[in-house]
Amino acid sequence: MQRQLSIGKSEDAVSPVIGTVLILAIMVTITGTMLAWGIPQIQQSEAYAIYTSAQNNLLNFDADLDHVITQGEGASRASTVSFSSGTFVERDNLDEIRYYYTTVSWSDPKIVGVKEGSTDFAMLDRNEVVDDYRVTLSYPNTCYDSENNEVTYEIVTKEECEDFDYTWVSSGTEWTGTTSAAVVSEFPYPLTYGTSATYTSTSNTTQIGGFYIYGTDALSYRYSSVSGVFKLRMFNGGMFADEPGGDFYTASSPLTRTISDSESYKSFTVYQTDYTVSSAAKTLSAGNFIFDARNDGGNDISLEVYSVRIGVTGESSDGLKRHYTNDLDFIKQTDNFFTTADSVLLAKDYGMISAEEDVVFSQSTSFDFRILERSINVEFSLR
Repeated sequence: MQRQLSIGKSEDAVSPVIGTVLILAIMVTITGTMLAWGIPQIQQSEAYAIYTSAQNNLLNFDADLDHVITQGEGASRASTVSFSSGTFVERDNLDEIRYYYTTVSWSDPKIVGVKEGSTDFAMLDRNEVVDDYRVTLSYPNTCYDSENNEVTYEIVTKEECEDFDYTWVSSGTEWTGTTSAAVVSEFPYPLTYGTSATYTSTSNTTQIGGFYIYGTDALSYRYSSVSGVFKLRMFNGGMFADEPGGDFYTASSPLTRTISDSESYKSFTVYQTDYTVSSAAKTLSAGNFIFDARNDGGNDISLEVYSVRIGVTGESSDGLKRHYTNDLDFIKQTDNFFTTADSVLLAKDYGMISAEEDVVFSQSTSFDFRILERSINVEFSLR
């Protein structure tokens, strides 16, 4: 009898192979998903940890700076500062701050066009009491390039300015003119950081108000990461922070002093700081440092006012204005531009295109407004 060999098809041997392949595929998918999602999350967490460490170090330095700024000329303090990534540098005139004030209750000038570099600006009385203003501008030490009609901030001495055949404008140089169709123009030099103004009515000599223009120097930290760019800016005794996807916010409030009762201010004081770096290294990378800060003095400006309006231009502007509105009872003033109801010509030249959203505080009784200008020298050294 012949035995017939039969070879049948069996799926039993294939099943383990398929199962193994499926398991491997699932593991690869899970691993890939974890890598794709997990690594960026880890990197973002690391970036934020680096940033918060730098912020905490600089907040400690900011607290030491506050003591130096407020204790008067000659005050000094050394701070230890560390950061593992990013750069730290002093930056001149990073933002612009304009302080407008009124010294009477019966006139409220609407002023548009005041900023660094301006060769004209417009002003009109909201209360319609003053027809024309007499304006006096006072300039700081300035090196003026007449060919390009601009100020050269890099040149700070008369000798160097004249070496370039530029015009040296000495501190206290004044120009006086009057509004013509509500416009102030034909002053000899553009408005520059450090320029101040006072104004009266052309019909009498009573001072109605004035303004000051400042470029804010900032001690600035910047860290570029996979999450984006983190920024910290220290000026006027405060610190503002900007994190990826957000706007600048107040990490430490600028220095202000107020005296008030339940209904009004008796006194309102701001600090306006100017930073200079005396060490050879102007830019710092990651490391451990000693920051030595010294108060080199400055000027005290004291005015009896009925209102203070603050205009800010620059990346930190929204954060600074929120500080004033949230913490100091200022309100947003959004009508700082001219319409055709004011004048067709003014609307054309100083209309919405020139609009600025400032913050203002006003009251029916006068109060003491002070700007304390302070020059702070900072020296960096390795720890």
